[in-house]
Amino acid sequence: MEDLTLNDKLTVFIEYKVNTDQVGEYEMYMKKVLDALMKDGVSTPVWMKAIDQDFLYVECFDVSDPQAYNSIKEKRLSTEHTVYGALEQMISGGLSKLHCWAFEKKGE
Repeated sequence: MEDLTLNDKLTVFIEYKVNTDQVGEYEMYMKKVLDALMKDGVSTPVWMKAIDQDFLYVECFDVSDPQAYNSIKEKRLSTEHTVYGALEQMISGGLSKLHCWAFEKKGE
């Protein structure tokens, strides 16, 4: 990866499917997840539901650098995390089916 300047941010996408019988519980719980993300230093978080794929959700947010991305990714995949770990039971296939990618902006 190229060296990023201090002004460059990475945009992170997290994608997963929620168990059909836990959508309501998951949607209520996401307030805690979004609050935890903000405490972990992300900016501009967006949470979305797919309109053409049932039970598919995406989170999108910015982080300051690759180290911040790796830290968030590690926390999000941890069943031991006090907030994120609860998603293990809500995501279809558990946290191992949570997909996480970071992108650097290449143009407007």
